[in-house]
Amino acid sequence: MISNTLKSWIDCRLISPLLFLTGLASLSGCHQLTTDQRINAWMDSGGKSAPTYMTSKEINAMEARRYIRVLRNTLAEKVFLANSEGLRGSVKLRMKLSRQGDVLLCEARSTEPDSPADFANLVTDVCWSKIWSTIPEGLQSPVDGSLEIIAPLIAQDDVSSISDYDLGHRKAGLASRFFWDNLLAGHSINAFGIARFEFTANAKGQIARCDVTLEKSYSRPESFHPDPALQKALADQCLQLDLQQMAGFQVGESGEVNRTVFVEYFPWKNHVGKHQEKAAASDKKGAAPSALTRNAHEAA
Repeated sequence: MISNTLKSWIDCRLISPLLFLTGLASLSGCHQLTTDQRINAWMDSGGKSAPTYMTSKEINAMEARRYIRVLRNTLAEKVFLANSEGLRGSVKLRMKLSRQGDVLLCEARSTEPDSPADFANLVTDVCWSKIWSTIPEGLQSPVDGSLEIIAPLIAQDDVSSISDYDLGHRKAGLASRFFWDNLLAGHSINAFGIARFEFTANAKGQIARCDVTLEKSYSRPESFHPDPALQKALADQCLQLDLQQMAGFQVGESGEVNRTVFVEYFPWKNHVGKHQEKAAASDKKGAAPSALTRNAHEAA
């Protein structure tokens, strides 16, 4: 089975490159570790070998590295899981976060000439689909507290197969994206929360029952606000869905399926899929001159 392997590197000008050291545990007490070595030893141990004393400068550096490492690994994992079609490509993602971790900018551009935009679009959508925690002080811009990151991302074929665990997360992600595209994306949402859809559908993909609840987001629970109007609108729209259009839709021997889909929503997620609108607008713009030219020739 062919799957997709994603490699990601994050380059941030505000921190030094990560040093991958081995054998730190075997160093004797007569060897004094440098600041970088102490921080990396703590990072590699998963926080279990934290030094008994660290300066405020070392703590800031440790928090910065941990933030970048989590961001890097999360981006790589999310892109891998979203890439169900096994797209290949190499892109450079430019990403900007506010002090609070809100996503302000996502731009993914292919680094390969004449390559399709599919993978770049996928990376852009993944970038807009995440809430991040507050940026550590050591990474904040002195101007506005923001953080700008350049992340090269490469997806290439691999002979390894996807695990059952990852496959489950991929199916859940595809279902969540389907419900986002067909339900929540049509609403101007300026809030944080999770829409929970519990539904029953038949083999034709027709939904007979759909219960919708809006819940607090684990990332920003304090920013959740109940919205009965949105909840009712989503429940009504849910009944009109054709689940046969949803990737991975399956019905058991009973002839129906009972399932729950979770969709996280937040203000900047409205950018997801906007590249499709830009492409359509570009096509129309490109077609207009041709029509005008044709009419001009006919008039002549």
